[in-house]
Amino acid sequence: MRVGILSDGPDLSSYLAEMFNTWGLVLYEVVEPDRILELDPKDVPVLVCPASQSSRSLVDFARRGGTVICFLPEGPLAEAAGLVYEGEKDVPLRLRVTAYPAAGMAGERFPIVGHANNYSPAPGVQVLGYFSYTDRYEGESVGITETTVGQGRIVGFAFDLALCVLLLRQGDPNRAEVVPEGTGCARPSSMAIDTGPPDSGWVPFADLLSRLLVDTVRRYLPGPVPLLSHLPGTAPDILLYSGDEDNADVASNDAEFECVAAAGGRMNLYIIPNRTQSGVPDVERYRVQHDVGPHPDLRPLDGCSVSERLTEFERQIRMFQDRFDTPARSLRNHCTAWAGYLEPVEVMEKLGVGMDGNYFSGTYGYSREDAPYAAFGGAMPMRFCWPDGRVLNVFQQHTQLADDIMFGTADYSCRLSPQVFAGVLDRIFTDIETRFHTPYGVCIHPGNWVRFSRPQGRELLRQANERRFPIWSFDQWLGFWEARDTWRFNGMTRQGCRLQFALEGERSHGALWLAIPAKDSKTSLVEIKLDGECAEWQTVQRYGEDLALVPIPAGKTAISVSVMYGSV
Repeated sequence: MRVGILSDGPDLSSYLAEMFNTWGLVLYEVVEPDRILELDPKDVPVLVCPASQSSRSLVDFARRGGTVICFLPEGPLAEAAGLVYEGEKDVPLRLRVTAYPAAGMAGERFPIVGHANNYSPAPGVQVLGYFSYTDRYEGESVGITETTVGQGRIVGFAFDLALCVLLLRQGDPNRAEVVPEGTGCARPSSMAIDTGPPDSGWVPFADLLSRLLVDTVRRYLPGPVPLLSHLPGTAPDILLYSGDEDNADVASNDAEFECVAAAGGRMNLYIIPNRTQSGVPDVERYRVQHDVGPHPDLRPLDGCSVSERLTEFERQIRMFQDRFDTPARSLRNHCTAWAGYLEPVEVMEKLGVGMDGNYFSGTYGYSREDAPYAAFGGAMPMRFCWPDGRVLNVFQQHTQLADDIMFGTADYSCRLSPQVFAGVLDRIFTDIETRFHTPYGVCIHPGNWVRFSRPQGRELLRQANERRFPIWSFDQWLGFWEARDTWRFNGMTRQGCRLQFALEGERSHGALWLAIPAKDSKTSLVEIKLDGECAEWQTVQRYGEDLALVPIPAGKTAISVSVMYGSV
């Protein structure tokens, strides 16, 4: 059993696969259009299609018992789904999910951008969600529908979900190189797409929208299907800790390093390679307990061409690698200065940089919104993708908090006192532990640590320890994510109450765990076997679902898994 992802020329099918990888549904294959007629719905129960598919073979697949999940259906597919096209809808919109719970959401609505259509549903079409506008009562229409077709069904999204998630997380390419007045340089925050009124910034809406797709797929699979857990071990969540060195001296670096290490954590320090006060011996010492990466400074090239800034960007990454004889695993630019749209990411891919930390929540220079997921709604690591479907092998890891923006004394800062921040952080950590289950990334500069942000930094570490959140560096997180990305479920079969499959990967990692649904309809999990040996598990609840977490044996890259459900 596996999930099909239809690919027909330049499209976002690879980005859809990236969403499946992100949430651990590593049970898919790419399907070419000429194979649809030969697909057996018993082997491929669900087929997910990129936007604007009209193939009659998709309708045939549904009639034979399959589930077709499509975006912006048209032609024979829209007709079979009982949807009459009434024109495009203006965006941004809001999506209100009404039929099934949406993971992580509790009354909030999803911002919808990109392309959306207005459809009139025929009688008998079940509406799973509605579009509406934030500034007027009129204009509501169907956003997600389900229609029975023969022995199967068509689930239609009235918007391009893949493009929507891409634009939310990465920003609008049409806003590349926009420099808000008084800010000095282009930044990722300047590219944030217009989502309308800021009513969703307290939820990672872009990532939860991709999770909505994954859970929609899971709903139409025959029986429970395991996931690769996206958190290390049994951790309820994780704090990703970093700091930009800027002009800090070695003593300031050491002061923050010592406190993070005392809390059992590891952090990334990002260094401007051509003007750091840290020498080679210092960096070697830092790397015993922490991680170091480049902090390219493009600000001297403000106003220069994109190509000139990209050349300097590459030069400074290479300078860091050569001077400190260490690979650049993750990075963040000084002032998050950027060049173009995803052109800097192409440079990172070329040089082997695996994770980018330049996307901060919020729209610096445009608004004072300080919610943790403002503007982008991102928290999970996902690879970057061009709108034409080309995926780049660099993970985009949003950073939710920067100390200068939240605690500093500058005009652009929110100026939160330690006492106020403690209450705000309690809300944020409660939400990620109980609702979102997504990482929380921070940047606490060593130079600021010794001047004003030490109390708030200590509060971050204290609350993380109190809640049993691991405190990891971005490099450490990247290592986990790269290992996890190599694993797949193969040969999955279900016979009665027993589910069997092969779990296969290329890189072992001690924090990789399986997440197996603890219930199946009217039965419960009674046994898990790994390579024929009974395995113990720990039951947790995520997104309202009871899951059995079981560790993937260290050192192995192929494991047979058998899961039995029955009466307890």
